[in-house]
Amino acid sequence: MRVQRIVILCLLACACNVVAGQTSVRSQVGAALDSWSSRDSARDAISKISHNPLSVLIAISKSKHEPEVRRAHAIALLATFKEAPSEHALDKLADDSNPKYRCLALHSLAEQKSHSALPVLIRKLDDQAVCMKAVSTDPAEEHKVYVSDEAVRLLEQITGQSFDQEATSGHRATKPWKDWWAKQKGSAKPSASSM
Repeated sequence: MRVQRIVILCLLACACNVVAGQTSVRSQVGAALDSWSSRDSARDAISKISHNPLSVLIAISKSKHEPEVRRAHAIALLATFKEAPSEHALDKLADDSNPKYRCLALHSLAEQKSHSALPVLIRKLDDQAVCMKAVSTDPAEEHKVYVSDEAVRLLEQITGQSFDQEATSGHRATKPWKDWWAKQKGSAKPSASSM
């Protein structure tokens, strides 16, 4: 009986050390994200903290309790990990309740040249939430950027095509892209030559 208690206490101590180690890695990764000077330097710093930081970056990018800038940096770094867990996390983040993170996730998916980028971008063509504001200098004005507008811009970037149409609402036209996608799906899976 006494031996069992000792074994149980040892196992609990080991489990506490593992949890403390994970917390330490997460806090170190968070600090590296907070001291961001460039994406490359942040990735280098995080790679020195952990050989496999992907799970920590995913956890930070999804957490509603992390500071906005830290989450944004984590989402941007996910683009540099061209692995299934990163792609899956970005796909989920494209549906985040905050449109700012939805746009950041779309940018990272497009940068990854992810297999799921096209369907996610098409899915976001109906997302009329404002994800950022853009400022032009000539003439000086500020205008809202909608998730759907970013989806169109990223589709143009990925495919090299532009339908150059504006909808009556001032948004980028989404119908030509929906029609394009329907044709792509009807003919077969979009190939690299059609992208």
